[in-house]
Amino acid sequence: MPRIKWIIAILSIFLSVPIAAQTRKALVIGIGEQRDASWTKINGDKDISYVKQILTNAGYKDIRTLINKEATKSNIVGAFRALTGRCKVGDVVYIHFSGHGQQMTDVNGDERDGWDEAWIPYDAYLKYGKNDKGEKHLTDDEIAVLLTAIRKKIGDRGKLLVVVDACHSGDSSRGEDIDETVRGVKDEFVIPVNKKGTAKKAQEQWLTLSACKDFQLNQELKRPQVGKLTYVLYCLANEGKVTMKGIEHRMAQYRSRLPQTPVISGDMTNQKIEDFFK
Repeated sequence: MPRIKWIIAILSIFLSVPIAAQTRKALVIGIGEQRDASWTKINGDKDISYVKQILTNAGYKDIRTLINKEATKSNIVGAFRALTGRCKVGDVVYIHFSGHGQQMTDVNGDERDGWDEAWIPYDAYLKYGKNDKGEKHLTDDEIAVLLTAIRKKIGDRGKLLVVVDACHSGDSSRGEDIDETVRGVKDEFVIPVNKKGTAKKAQEQWLTLSACKDFQLNQELKRPQVGKLTYVLYCLANEGKVTMKGIEHRMAQYRSRLPQTPVISGDMTNQKIEDFFK
C-alpha cells in the first residue's frame, strides 16, 4: 500500500506541472502587385495557395496570410508581432515571403558590402523620393529584430524557418536578353547619407531558405506562374521528400539560361529543414 501511495504522489506532482504543447504556426506573405507601378509585375500572390496546402498537410493549424494590398509594411510588422504574441515555448514557426527583393543603402553600417537586403511590401517604392525614403522597405535588420522576438518566445526547443522566394538584386526586365519573370531589380534603393553607423550584424538564430544566391536572379516558372522555390517545396512536400539535397536537385531540373541555386543558412544546431514539413 505505501508503494501505491508513493506512485500516486509522484504522478500527481508530474501531472500538476504544465506541459507546453508544441503547435505549428505560420505567416505567409505573397505580393503580386505594388502601389508603385514602376515595379515589374510578378506572381508572388499565386504562391499563397501552394504554401497553404503544404502547411495544412504538415499539420499547421495557425496559418495567417497577407496578400497584395494587405501586405503593407505596417501590416507585415503587425502580423509578425501578433504571431510572436501567439507563440509558446517549443512551437514550430514557418515564415514565407514571395515577392520582390531589393538592395538598399546600409545606413547602420553592419554590411561589409554597404548594402542591406530588403523585402518589398506592397507600399514600398522602387526609388528614393518623397513617397518612400526607405521607411517602407523591410530591411534584413528589421526582419532580424522581429525573428529574434519569435525565437525568444519559442525558446531553444522551438524551431523557426524563413523561406524567401525573392531576389536580393538582379534585372527584373522581361525582354530579349531575359525570358523569365524575375523577382528583383538591378536598381539599388540609394539613401543619401553622409555618415553610416557602426552596428554589428545580428546573429541568425533561425533557418533561412533563400531561392537563390545574392548575385543570382530568382525566377518564376512559366507554367504554373509561381516561384520556382515555392513550387519545388510543394512538389517535394507532396512526395514526403523535403530535404536540402532534394531542393537543390529539383531546382536544377528546371533548366534555364539563368542559373539559380537555393541557399540554406542560419542555426542548424537543433533544427533541419525537413522538420517543418512532416
